[in-house]
Amino acid sequence: MRNIIIIILCLFFTACSSPERDGKKAAINYINYEKAVIEYRQREYSRLLENFNRYNFNTRTAVRQKIQEIDDDAKNTNNRRLQNAEQYYRKTLGKYVTNITKNAEFEYSFRTYRNSQKIDDSNIVLLLSQIENAILTIIPPLPDIEKIKNDLSGREIREQPNGYFNQNRRWLIEKDKIIDFQIINEYAGNNDYTFEVHLIFQIENGFFEAIIDIKYVLLQNDDWIIDVLASKELNIVKTGRYDSYITAGITGWSGEYSLELTNHSDVNLVVGGVILLEFSREWRKFSTLVESNGRRSVGGLFLGSVIDYNIHFTERP
Repeated sequence: MRNIIIIILCLFFTACSSPERDGKKAAINYINYEKAVIEYRQREYSRLLENFNRYNFNTRTAVRQKIQEIDDDAKNTNNRRLQNAEQYYRKTLGKYVTNITKNAEFEYSFRTYRNSQKIDDSNIVLLLSQIENAILTIIPPLPDIEKIKNDLSGREIREQPNGYFNQNRRWLIEKDKIIDFQIINEYAGNNDYTFEVHLIFQIENGFFEAIIDIKYVLLQNDDWIIDVLASKELNIVKTGRYDSYITAGITGWSGEYSLELTNHSDVNLVVGGVILLEFSREWRKFSTLVESNGRRSVGGLFLGSVIDYNIHFTERP
């Protein structure tokens, strides 16, 4: 009699259980978890909007961190639901692991029902849009010197048309090579802010000073970002340490005179100055690298006959 009851119970539970019903129930467990997460987010987003001014957010990033905190809390609060859903899914799937047909039926039922029950998150989208509008009312503090230095790192300064160096030459700024940094002027625009900066930075063994404009914009960004960097003036820093190691003189013949520079040291040196051209009668800036114990000519045939010169600096490159 006992065996008959057991058989009947087994038949009953088998009849009540099917891959289709099990797959649907597994899907419902996940759907309930997702609904709970959305409801939590919706409730907390609404609360954030209602009390937005009370939070006294100083930066837009702080609001985004608050949103992320809400999203994380929504998942953590309902983590037990997710664990139960995952546990039921794995346990039920195990019932059909040896039966390919029933396994496929379970998976099909699970995926089909879950996909068919799309959760309405339109309120979430609307609330996030409203929060975004509130975020844009926050004006972050203007960049301080440390931020500007960080933002300058990796950017380039290039020579100006009236400079000593080739106009195509560029110098890459590295934050740890910035020796001196001073804000000269500041200009507020409609949606931008410009800093005029005096900068001294190191490139290899040499030092350069520059005056640049750095224009920051805010617009839709979470913080001020550099929109434009404009070089206004660039000069090598003169130390006078190497002036005696270069001798200069004009060599050649009529119409083809050149300035010859001789380096009497065992290090490379950059020499800069001006030359007076014979035919145009104009002074022209120049700079050139004179290798250790070497010579270099400036001007001459096809480059302009030099009749006078003035050395402005001799420095390490």
